[in-house]
Amino acid sequence: MKRYNKIVLLILTGLVLSCSESFLELTPHQSVADSEALTNLEDYQSSITGVYNKISDADYYGRYMFLIPDVMADDVKQNSQANRIIYYAEHVVNVSDGNASSTWTAMFQAVNAVNAIINADVTVPDGVKNQQDHIIGEALALRGLVYFDMVRLYAQHYTFTSDASHLGVPLVLQFDATNKPTRNTVKEVYDQIISDMTSAIALMDDDSRSGNSNLLSVSAVKALLSRVYLYKEDWSNAEAMATDVISSPKYNLVPNANYLDLWNKDNSSESIFEISMTETDNRGGNSIAGLYSEDQYGDYLPSNDVISLYEANDKRLDVFRVDTFLTGDYAPYRMDKYPDISGFDNTKVIRLAEIYLIRAEARAKLGTNDSGAQDDLDMVRQRALPTAADNADSGQNLIDAIMLERRLELCFEGQRLWDLMRTKQDIVRNECTALTCSIAYGSDSLILPIPQNETDANPNIEQNPGY
Repeated sequence: MKRYNKIVLLILTGLVLSCSESFLELTPHQSVADSEALTNLEDYQSSITGVYNKISDADYYGRYMFLIPDVMADDVKQNSQANRIIYYAEHVVNVSDGNASSTWTAMFQAVNAVNAIINADVTVPDGVKNQQDHIIGEALALRGLVYFDMVRLYAQHYTFTSDASHLGVPLVLQFDATNKPTRNTVKEVYDQIISDMTSAIALMDDDSRSGNSNLLSVSAVKALLSRVYLYKEDWSNAEAMATDVISSPKYNLVPNANYLDLWNKDNSSESIFEISMTETDNRGGNSIAGLYSEDQYGDYLPSNDVISLYEANDKRLDVFRVDTFLTGDYAPYRMDKYPDISGFDNTKVIRLAEIYLIRAEARAKLGTNDSGAQDDLDMVRQRALPTAADNADSGQNLIDAIMLERRLELCFEGQRLWDLMRTKQDIVRNECTALTCSIAYGSDSLILPIPQNETDANPNIEQNPGY
């Protein structure tokens, strides 16, 4: 254990990097080669726990993975006192932006950590081989998730070019302290994501860690993979993966009367995968809640654009709270999907309502089961508003209804920007400054810059257009 603690210390040293260094150019004292990091099952267990903790950082799922894309779109507006991520809301980020750099670093730190698990060559007793396989599967799935998040933040969406040949992010799958990689194409990144998640499903054992949505399960990986296929516009596979998840008895939509349990409680029946946030993490103002709550910074508010779309008596309106101190252009609501001002609310990465909407969209796009798509849409719509009438839409009307429901159901969960991008729509804000009322589809500002410290250290890595 003393040797293992020393290894962990070396890994943690690598996780605290100077802003002036390239993460992809780690020196030996900052990182640990795959062959040295793990020696037994306990090492695997400790290492995968460390990965989950890493992705909960404020620079990742603890705050910015949801906040940055949301402030770049049209559901969120910033108040006049905002002084955090304001350049994202204004679409004027530059290559030296610290948040783009810290998020990039946090993601590659997570990649390095899961690579150590995936590539370790350790023989364990037969009695615990399934546990080792499950952890390797978790690591593969987490690597797929991290790369999916990276390629959405730092590259244009999959169908931006007809063959997804535009630049994505570097695929780093092995430890190499001298590595200075180029960027892979978006297609190559998606292929790796799908390969990782598919391999994970084959390795994982749902009985190994059942009953806890803070940890990945087979169903959780299938849910994430359904989202990947949706973004890729592989409608058949998106439908198939979503169907597998919906068919699982493990998940149920939270009833209308208990809708706020989704946000007031962790590990609800609807939650498929969520990132644990505990008192030990002590995020406080560095949490998602910190930038929404008036008891912390309170910089960001729901736009009237999105609130005006809800019908009267829609249960989802309960997550919006009137703040009588907000006046003028900033009146009158706060958003309470993250109600704990200390930041102890788990971050919901994916939940059952989204899976119904993924299957609905896939079915509508395939055009072979409009009634099934409508049924899936109504599951979500009528949970929120039980008096809503059954519809029988088809074609573009059905697709438009599904996209509207995605906006209503998934707002403030880091989805809106990429829904607009993948459907090739402009961002149109009715509450705005003259500078940012409209951002055209395909704009360079829709994706983050490759951090300057990375391009300075690695001459092989290409910068994004416009930066």
